[in-house]
Amino acid sequence: MRIRLAIVEDDALFCNQAVEFVRRFEQESGDEFDVDTFPSSITFLKDFNAGYDIILLDILMPGMSGFQAAEQIRKFDQNSVIMFITSTPQYAIKGYSVNALSYILKPLSWPTFEAEFTRAVEAVKRNVRPMITLQSGATYYQVPLDEISYIESRQHRITVHTDDNDINVTSTLLAFEEKLEPRGFFRINSYYLVNMSRVKAVEGQNCILDTNAELKISRARKKGFTEALTQQLGGTLTDPEVLKEPISLP
Repeated sequence: MRIRLAIVEDDALFCNQAVEFVRRFEQESGDEFDVDTFPSSITFLKDFNAGYDIILLDILMPGMSGFQAAEQIRKFDQNSVIMFITSTPQYAIKGYSVNALSYILKPLSWPTFEAEFTRAVEAVKRNVRPMITLQSGATYYQVPLDEISYIESRQHRITVHTDDNDINVTSTLLAFEEKLEPRGFFRINSYYLVNMSRVKAVEGQNCILDTNAELKISRARKKGFTEALTQQLGGTLTDPEVLKEPISLP
């Protein structure tokens, strides 16, 4: 998996050193990182989209402190791992109020950075949300599987219905079925592939999703659907090892 990392540090020297340590960690661990750097909390929060797995925050920065930035982050994002970088350890205890994992003292040393950063990476891996990459025209989307309610095939066009929008892609329902069935999706007829975790009720031949969409289950697939739903409710539908595998479509 690729881990998305933001480094928010107003001191260019420490920022560059943190990037160098991340790249060293990358080489030694085999993990891969997409790294973005920001010179201030204000710059970082300007276009914040809750897209980072790990955020390294300097505490003392002009305009807005790392603590203030963390408080804003937690209003929108409860999942990212926050770590503070500081030369003043007496402030670090306040990090618990924003559910920060830990802090790293300046000046940065490789042994300390490696140990604390390892904890952060392990936390990300424990909480990883399975994702799928979708291409719609020239635009690529990284979509968590749990945000997909169902996938629809109509007139040779595939529409992926997510919590945020509907994404049209060039593919086939069969291709999605082959990739997503081991991850908790079930094809209920020729047109729909349903996320079983989003099914809230079954009425006759219809399954009702938590979005209130009502989709018809074909008679030929009703038995298989009922079995899959039973497995879903019992928590046995998906293999945890399968969830770790990246998803790609032809």
